[in-house]
Amino acid sequence: MSRLATAGVAILCASGCTVQRDQPNLVGQDVRLTIIHTADIHSRLFPYNFVPNVFDKGFGLTAPPYGGISRITTLVKRIRTETDRSLWLDSGDCFEGAPVFNEFKGEAQNWAQFPLLAANYAWDAPTSPTSKGLRDIITPYQIYDVKGVVVGVIGMGNTSTLTSIYYGGNSLGFRPIDDATAVDQYVRLLRPMVDVIVIVSHLGLDEDEDLTPAMVVDPNASLPLDNVDVVLGGHLHIVTNPPKIIPHTSADAGFSTVLVHSGAFAKFVGKLDLVVHVGTDNSQAATRSRVTSFAYINEPVDSKIDITGNPLIPDDPDVSALLWPYSVKINQDIDLNGVFAYVSASTGASASATILRNDPSGGDSQLGNLVARSMQLQQGVEAEFSITNSLGIRADFEHGSLTNEQMFNVFPFENTIVVMYLSGQEVSDTMDFVAQKSSTRGCRAQAQVAGITFDMVCSGTCNVIDPTTGVTATACAKNIFIGDNCRVDDNGKLNPDGPVNPKKCSPLSLTGLYRVATNNYIAAGGSGFDTLRRNSSKQDTGVSLRDALTVYLNGLNVCPTSQLDENDTQSPQRTVLNEYGNISCLDATVEQHDGRIRPVFE
Repeated sequence: MSRLATAGVAILCASGCTVQRDQPNLVGQDVRLTIIHTADIHSRLFPYNFVPNVFDKGFGLTAPPYGGISRITTLVKRIRTETDRSLWLDSGDCFEGAPVFNEFKGEAQNWAQFPLLAANYAWDAPTSPTSKGLRDIITPYQIYDVKGVVVGVIGMGNTSTLTSIYYGGNSLGFRPIDDATAVDQYVRLLRPMVDVIVIVSHLGLDEDEDLTPAMVVDPNASLPLDNVDVVLGGHLHIVTNPPKIIPHTSADAGFSTVLVHSGAFAKFVGKLDLVVHVGTDNSQAATRSRVTSFAYINEPVDSKIDITGNPLIPDDPDVSALLWPYSVKINQDIDLNGVFAYVSASTGASASATILRNDPSGGDSQLGNLVARSMQLQQGVEAEFSITNSLGIRADFEHGSLTNEQMFNVFPFENTIVVMYLSGQEVSDTMDFVAQKSSTRGCRAQAQVAGITFDMVCSGTCNVIDPTTGVTATACAKNIFIGDNCRVDDNGKLNPDGPVNPKKCSPLSLTGLYRVATNNYIAAGGSGFDTLRRNSSKQDTGVSLRDALTVYLNGLNVCPTSQLDENDTQSPQRTVLNEYGNISCLDATVEQHDGRIRPVFE
C-alpha cells in the first residue's frame, strides 16, 4: 500500500477526527515521536502516603505524598511542550483501588473520553437489538495520525484474573481469544496502514510491585511480536528501566520490539522517545517505517520542592478544580489520617519495626497471619481455618502510627469474607495448588492462613497430578494439620522450622468437613483457585477484609501508658496515649511467623 493510501486510511480511522487536513510528507525523514505511558493507576487520583520500597526509591520516588492525577497532568503537559508529536497511552486498571473510587463508585472517572481497547475478547451477541453493553464501548484497536506519523494501537486485556469469562453465558458477555491469535490478526491488518504499531497490554499472571522484572514471568515477551514496534505493559506493577528489547524473527529479522513497564499506583509517568524513520510502503518489510532508536525515562510523581520551596510538580489547576468536590466530600466521610493502632519496635531484641506481608522465610508472614486470623474470628464467621491470597495484601504495616489511609493501602479493593464448607480432600487439593503456584515464585507463599499448618513442598516427591499438565507434580502440600501453634513443643517453645506437635493440632481428615473463611475473589476462582470456585456452599458475609482487620486490631492489647511515640521528635518525647488516645499496640510477637506455612525443598 502506498504512503498516500496509508494516510487516507489513517484520516478515516483516526479517533475523534472530524476534519480532513493535509499531512506533511515525511517519507525518508527521521521523526521524533514521544509516547507518554501510565499503567495501573488504580484510582490514585489524589496524592497519598505510603512507604516506598527499595525499587521505588531507586527510581527517584522519595518525597511524600505520592501520585495524584493533577500532578500527572502537569508532567504530561510539560512533556508535550518538549516535543512536536506525542501520544499518551495507558495500559489499564485505571479504576478501583483507592477511597475515591470506593466512596463514589467510580463517579469521578465517569466522564473520561479516551477509547477502551481489547483485541483479545470475543463478544456475545446482544440479547436484543436495543441492548448495549461492553461491546459498544470497547474496540480492538485505534489508529492515530500524529502530525503525519500514523500509529496503530492494539489493546490486550487481562484474562487470568477474570475467571468467569472462560465459561459461556457469563454476565460480562464475552470470552477470551487466544492472545497470540489476536495479536497476529490485528498486526497483519494494521501493518500496511501505519508507521508504528503499539500494543497497550494488561496481560499478566500475577502482580506485585515488590518484584524486579527479572523475577516476573512477563507473557508479553512470548507474543508474536514481529512487526510490532512497542509494547507498553501493565498489570505486573513493575518498572523496566531500561526497557526490554525483544528481537524479531523471519522476514522482520534484524529489528526488535521495545517492551516497557512504567510502574503502578500513579507513582511514575513513563516517557518513551522514539525516532521513526518513515518508509515509502508499509505493506513491505523492506520499505516500511521503522523505529531506529529510542530513549526512556521514568518520571517519579512525588512532592519534591525546588530551592525556593515550590513544588517541582505542582497540581494542574483545571484538574484540581474538577476533583475539588470529591476531595471535600471524601475528607468529610473518611478520616484517612485517623490513627487506630500503633506499630512498636520496642518489644524484644528481635522485634521488627515493620509488620511484613512477605516473610523472609517465604512462608507465612506476620501481616498475612493477622489478616487471616481476623477473617477466621470475625463475628458470624468463626471458621475452623481461613485462607486468603497473599497478593490481596498490598502493603506492609510500617513502624509508628497506623492510619486509615494505610489500611486502604493494604486493602485497596473491597474484597469480602466468604464462608464455605470444604471436604478434607478439597482442603488438600487447595493446599497442593498453593504449593504449586508458590513454587513458580521462588517458593514464596501465595496464600496466608490461620488455623491450619502444612509443609509447602516446592520441590520434591509428590503423589499429585498437576491438572494443568497432566503429569506428576513436583510441588504439593504435605503434613496438613488443623489448629494453631502447631510447631510449639511440649515445653512451650516455638520452632517455625520444626515438626508439627501432634498434641497441639489434628491431622487433616480427607473425609472430614471443615468450615472455612476465605475472600470473594479466590472463592470465585481468582488467581487459579479452581477448587474453591467449584464448591457450591459459598456464603458471602459482605464484611470487607479491611473492616474485619480493623475490628480485630482494635480488640488487641491497649498500648501501655508508658509506650513512647517512637516517631516523635519533641523533647520530652510524648507517649502514644497522649498523642493518639487509647489505641492498640502491635509488635513482633502479635501473630508472628510461626511456620504454619513451612517452605520445603526435598
